[in-house]
Amino acid sequence: MRVRVLLMAIAGLLLTGGVSAHPQRIVSLDYCADQYVLGLAERSQIATLSPDARADYSSHAAIAEGLPQARPLAEDILAQRPDMVVRSWGGDPRILALFERLDIPVHQISYISDFDDIRRETRGAASAFGQAERGDAVLAAMDAALTSVSAASATSALYVTPGGVTAGQGTFIDALLSAAGLRNAAGEQTGWVSMPLEAVATQMPAIFVTGFANSATDRVDRWSASRHPVMRRALSARPVLALDTGVIACTTWLAGAEAARLHAFALRQQPLSGTGAQP
Repeated sequence: MRVRVLLMAIAGLLLTGGVSAHPQRIVSLDYCADQYVLGLAERSQIATLSPDARADYSSHAAIAEGLPQARPLAEDILAQRPDMVVRSWGGDPRILALFERLDIPVHQISYISDFDDIRRETRGAASAFGQAERGDAVLAAMDAALTSVSAASATSALYVTPGGVTAGQGTFIDALLSAAGLRNAAGEQTGWVSMPLEAVATQMPAIFVTGFANSATDRVDRWSASRHPVMRRALSARPVLALDTGVIACTTWLAGAEAARLHAFALRQQPLSGTGAQP
């Protein structure tokens, strides 16, 4: 049955006539691709979004309301007669060869580790959608927010997740803390690493920054370092800011405003930040 549906979808796609300068039937395969499609494309250009388009970790969940959603499976995708597929990680990579054979362009959203990456991916997606001006506009807003952040301070901040992981150098969280004028208390560590409980106990950061703390889809292991008494006492003893789940689940131009919000929060804690030992 699935093979028959797939063949019918392919036949319908091949018989579709007319070519537009810009995609008119965009299909998004995952929630990260959704953010770029919803934020940059015209609503009329969107054929379908991923099943997670309205999840609590989707920044543009409200915009996605009323738009079709489909599984990232070949027959479901082709049934939409797409003239562009957008993906970050969604869908079986093997179907990309099928799209190539059918001459369906695939726009790939690549990994983002800093704000230059955001600029690159935003401009690339906006251009692919025929919406370059929209890309320029959202990046201008991002850069204006970043410019509003004053000079860096010695205020230390540690990122904490429910799973007991923190972010070192080379991660976007590290770039976000730096853009907010803060110093990452993870120090010289790189990538995603386990929570340094000993360092927290002996050299408390000035503030804590949490991620995914309020997500309904979060699953916290009872043995997570974030549940350890040392971490619980530390979190109760220092100011804590919860990052917007949608912003950090898929990094877009919205991170500029989040950096400014984090910076403003840190400034309000200045009397406390001076009391924290430097990790």
